[in-house]
Amino acid sequence: MIDPGPEGGEYHIAEAAHIVAEKPDGPRGAADRPADIDGLANLVLLCPSDHRIIDKGAGARLWPPAKLLKLKRDHESWTAVLAGRPEPRRPTQQQVPAPLRPGDVVVVDGEPYRLCADAVSPKNADDHVEGAFEVLACGDGTWIQAHAYCEGATGGHVWLRRSEAAPGLRAALADEAALLVDLPRLPGLPSLLGVDMTPATITLVTAASPTSVGDRFRGARQTPGHDELLLLSRALPSLAAALAELHGRGLAHRALSPGAILAPDARTLALRDLGLATVPPRARERDDPYHAPEQAMGGAPPGPPADVHRLARVLYELVTRRPAGRRGRHVAPSVLNPAVPAACDAVFAAALAADPAGRPGAHAFADGFGAACGAPSGN
Repeated sequence: MIDPGPEGGEYHIAEAAHIVAEKPDGPRGAADRPADIDGLANLVLLCPSDHRIIDKGAGARLWPPAKLLKLKRDHESWTAVLAGRPEPRRPTQQQVPAPLRPGDVVVVDGEPYRLCADAVSPKNADDHVEGAFEVLACGDGTWIQAHAYCEGATGGHVWLRRSEAAPGLRAALADEAALLVDLPRLPGLPSLLGVDMTPATITLVTAASPTSVGDRFRGARQTPGHDELLLLSRALPSLAAALAELHGRGLAHRALSPGAILAPDARTLALRDLGLATVPPRARERDDPYHAPEQAMGGAPPGPPADVHRLARVLYELVTRRPAGRRGRHVAPSVLNPAVPAACDAVFAAALAADPAGRPGAHAFADGFGAACGAPSGN
């Protein structure tokens, strides 16, 4: 665990973490306590991010002592092999593991997950194709994401992502795992089920619904009627609360799309994952159909207002069956779909504003849409 330092030097970032906590009420502190709590046998070297992952929130449950000891033993065996190699080390032909395919079973934290659907190759990791097994080339590695089904004791549908790419992308996924552990349990936020890390890969599994908001509202041939709009407005606050939780921490999803928003039941909308929340924002980071103007232009990096803009684009498309225009040149939704109350026009106009400062917050947008559709206040 060495990072580049100033002027080309290197510095160590490793931290000595207790496998069984130093104090009985700490993470894994109730496990069988070794005689020497600070001895080498009870310590493992971790980077600061991984140290937080195993100790924060549900980390003690996801990373029990037996699992940490196994990882430590595996890593020590690996370093022993490296140390025993003659110098200078010559490049060797490494065996490349067989690529994952639909139908394969991936084991994470002891639970088997079967990958579902047909394989596709999207241009971007968040250009989700509904129900597909997606493989994205990232430099010398790959990014894999897919719906899967747990065939173990837990059961149920999940969203599985694996990064075999450069360290930066693997770190972003590890940071997302740490953030999920730290976030409160809200209906609109992803629920972390398991995480598995090796020196070359990281796999993250979260609970998921097989139905996205795109599936639920784009499948019909006609534009949504009043009853469907009312259902959508009643489910929107759960998603707004999830986004507001990220926004309160200075983070933003920045990748909302119809496939990235799940509809587990008629009264709930939820994030499939945390999108780009753990990737530093930058100008010109996105140019997809739902991008906010600041994501495709130079200037200030995109933040929470980009989420409101993207969400408004998704909803506009769902209720009108047409994409929203750019630079304020979009037809009022009540014109394209008579079931949309005229009061919704101003709500969408504000959220789709080109200037991020002129957009409402996530809660205000959801409340405005709900009020215009006739949903009970405080829903």
